[in-house]
Amino acid sequence: MGCHCWRSWPWAPCCAICKSDGFNVIAVDTGAEKLALAAELGADITLDFKECVPSETIFEKVGGPHAVVCTAVSKPGFEQAYKSVRRGGKCVLVGLPPEDMPLPIFDTVLNGVSVVGSIVGTRKDLQECLEFAAQGKVRSIIEEKRLDDINEIFDDMLKGEINGRVVVAI
Repeated sequence: MGCHCWRSWPWAPCCAICKSDGFNVIAVDTGAEKLALAAELGADITLDFKECVPSETIFEKVGGPHAVVCTAVSKPGFEQAYKSVRRGGKCVLVGLPPEDMPLPIFDTVLNGVSVVGSIVGTRKDLQECLEFAAQGKVRSIIEEKRLDDINEIFDDMLKGEINGRVVVAI
C-alpha cells in the first residue's frame, strides 16, 4: 500500500508514522534540503513539485497511492494531491487553505474516491504522538535562534525554507 504525503512541514511526522506502519511513502515538496529530509525520515520516493507534475509522475511510478495526506494550504497543492489518488483511494485533508477548494464530484463518484477531513490536536492525538516519540519512530526537528534574528526567521518562513520548527530564545 502507498501513502502520499503532500507538501509542507507537517508531512515529516506523517512520513515517519506511515513508514512505521509499513506503508510505502511518497513525499512531495520543493527544494533539495526538504526532499533530503523526507528521504531521511523514510520516504521511498521524493518529488519536487516545481520540477514535475506530481500527480502524473506518481501515476507513472506507482499507479497512484491508496491514500494521500494533504497538508498543503494552496489550491494547486490540493488539486495535485486529489488527482494523484488511485481509483478507490482516500484523500485526507489536513491543511486549511484560505480559499474554497472545488471538488470534482463526477470524478469522485466515478473513481470511488473518499475525501475526508482530519483535525489534529486532540488529547488522543497527543497521546499517540508521545507514544511514537517514546518508541523512537518520530523526532522533533527544532532550531533555536535569538530574538535578534526575528526578521531572518520571518524571511525564511515566507520563503518556505524552515525545516521543522524555530524556537526563539529570549
